[in-house]
Amino acid sequence: MLLTRSSTFTRFLFVCLFLGTALQSPRATATEAATTLPAAADATVLADHIMKVTDSLVRARLKIIDRGMMEHRYDKVVRRRIINYIERWPVATGRLLARSARYFPIFEAQLSAAGMPLELKYVTIQESALRPYAVSRASAAGLWQLMPGTARELGLAVDNTVDERLDAELGCAAGLKYLSYQYDRYQDWALALAAYNCGPGNVNKAIRRSGRKNPSYWQIRKHLPRETANYVPSIIAAMYILNYYHDHGVAVKPMELDMQMTEAVTVYRELSLYRVAQLTGLRADRIVELNPQYIKGYLPGRPGGHRLRLPSRTVPAVKTYLARHPAGVAEQEIALPWASPRLHNGETDPDRFYQEYRSSAGPEHTDLRQLARANRVPVDQLAVWSGRGTLDSLHEHDPVVFYRVADYLPYDPRDRHTPAAAQPLALQAAPPLRVAIDISAATDAIVQRSPPRKWAGFTDRVKRWFK
Repeated sequence: MLLTRSSTFTRFLFVCLFLGTALQSPRATATEAATTLPAAADATVLADHIMKVTDSLVRARLKIIDRGMMEHRYDKVVRRRIINYIERWPVATGRLLARSARYFPIFEAQLSAAGMPLELKYVTIQESALRPYAVSRASAAGLWQLMPGTARELGLAVDNTVDERLDAELGCAAGLKYLSYQYDRYQDWALALAAYNCGPGNVNKAIRRSGRKNPSYWQIRKHLPRETANYVPSIIAAMYILNYYHDHGVAVKPMELDMQMTEAVTVYRELSLYRVAQLTGLRADRIVELNPQYIKGYLPGRPGGHRLRLPSRTVPAVKTYLARHPAGVAEQEIALPWASPRLHNGETDPDRFYQEYRSSAGPEHTDLRQLARANRVPVDQLAVWSGRGTLDSLHEHDPVVFYRVADYLPYDPRDRHTPAAAQPLALQAAPPLRVAIDISAATDAIVQRSPPRKWAGFTDRVKRWFK
């Protein structure tokens, strides 16, 4: 009876413990749910936390960008691309902004001279991410991703020595020429961009499939190849991020001012990049990065000359060298006082040759482009250096930062003073050497020398077995 009561009591305690645990479980589950709910909510509204602005504000900002070139629609492709720039590629976006300070002034100068929309410079972001060495699977190369055959038709040299598609100026001129051909064909910049990406044949096919007489890009978009269907939206996203990156906490990655403030020199003679490194004291990799079109490492000296891009502070020294040494003199015959680039690492702190200036907007400056024009600085460089966008509206006393060359590299006028070679010693007849030789010892050694051993043949080996 006692055992039964004990068993019953044990069961009762077990049931109470189970019920207590069950009653506490909902609370624990609720606590865990409360802990994990924000993470799930953050994942659901990730785009809003990344962009930190509402979609309506993004649409309003896209309307501020010049819409004369094409309609700036804000759809899921544009939104996802902007999120990628901010969330997935913040470091790459920062480097992209730094490279824009190097290349966009070149592009804007050519676009203004050709009377084309300045927004076409953003095409290079989608094409190559502003990397001159970018090569596609279809062999398109350069900042504007030109095919070899198309580049040759546009007048560029593409061979084993020089690939002018990689040149920032020549590649831009060829890319803009091809874009102007497509615009003359369709009279629509969005369609011209689509034809630049997939070719006019695919665009014509999409127009026929749409059944419309003069359709827009957005009306034929679903009939285009997938890459081209996302091409224009990606360019729109690039326009947005380069103008409003600072509103999303994207930091510009540092880049040497030597790589941003550059100038091109026309060279009409053969010139190796090794000699350029001797002249300028620059690191060899920096010279190659600024001149990727010279595949073999030298300017071949063809008729018409070649463009050599260098930091602006080194250009006067190079021009002096070219003026003093005509093209008829071989490079190896010109003795320079500079040491070999292989003996040092080149200039490791080029920013010390530049002076930083700080300015502020006046009452007459309403946007950054006006202030850049007043200070004679490219607007894209002023925007990157000041952490602003090119479309930012300015108020009086808003600060900006820009740089100028403080010390230009002088040309070294010294001559190489090689000491005269030492006079050769007069050749004299050497006296004969007398060496005492013990002939008897040598004879004994010869006599005592054993005769050479004779190798036994197979028959001798068999005979030896039976001895």
